[in-house]
Amino acid sequence: MDVRAYLARIGIDEKLEPTLENLRRIQSSHLKTVAFENLNIHIFHRLSPVPEELFDKVILGRRGGVCYELNYLYMLLLAEIGYKVSFHGGKTISEDNYLDHSFPMVEIEGKTYITDVGFGDGFMYPIEFCPGLPQIDPKGVFTIEEERAGYFTVYRETGQAKYSLYTFIPQERTIEDFSERKIFYCTDSRSHFLKSLIVSMETDKGRVSLKQNKILFTEDGRRRSEKVESFNQYIRLLYEKFGIVLTPEERRVLRKSKYWNKRFSRRKAKALLMASSIQQTIFHKAGLGI
Repeated sequence: MDVRAYLARIGIDEKLEPTLENLRRIQSSHLKTVAFENLNIHIFHRLSPVPEELFDKVILGRRGGVCYELNYLYMLLLAEIGYKVSFHGGKTISEDNYLDHSFPMVEIEGKTYITDVGFGDGFMYPIEFCPGLPQIDPKGVFTIEEERAGYFTVYRETGQAKYSLYTFIPQERTIEDFSERKIFYCTDSRSHFLKSLIVSMETDKGRVSLKQNKILFTEDGRRRSEKVESFNQYIRLLYEKFGIVLTPEERRVLRKSKYWNKRFSRRKAKALLMASSIQQTIFHKAGLGI
């Protein structure tokens, strides 16, 4: 792996030592420069497990990805820098599989930290694997709680709300362990990734998310949204807000997806229904029946 190119991609132009301070810097910089996005699931219906392909996509192609892409590549980067790192799986609140989410854990000076750049709206800095310890982060207060022996849940608390991010077993995994689950998310109609287009990234003031035909801004705790009027505007926003440029073929495939053909399909169905009604009226007036 070209560590220098990877670090440059996330805005770091110097060699780093494997310290906690630098891990905090790497994670927060990563979250502000590399988007969480599921475009490839809709375009190719596959997620590559090959490091070289992921590097070409995320680093050289300046794209984003989901946890199986971003956190795996991120883990490889941390290992190259010199961190003692392992790969793990977790269960999200909406699923019942401990391979729904993947993330690295890092050991530094006898302490273990969860570091995650592929969850979406998670924590900005690594959190220590210390059950019961509230940890203050720009995104809220995070606590790891042991639900039962060997099962831990990451909780986020903001204001009066408290909810879980994911539950995990501290068992080391390989990227191959997630193969079946990746196929599910890319091809099964029950996959939440196939039910929406999402591109989302942290900003200095909050977060920006592009979801189908609207863009959401969270700034200083306030949320607002704007409607995306056309596919061309969507493509422009991908570049302006996330630095993502799709190839002509990727744009062609995405434009044919249900998200951008929905209006056309409704108009087409209405036109066909009207044509059928007119045809029936003509037949009845002519006494021909149908």
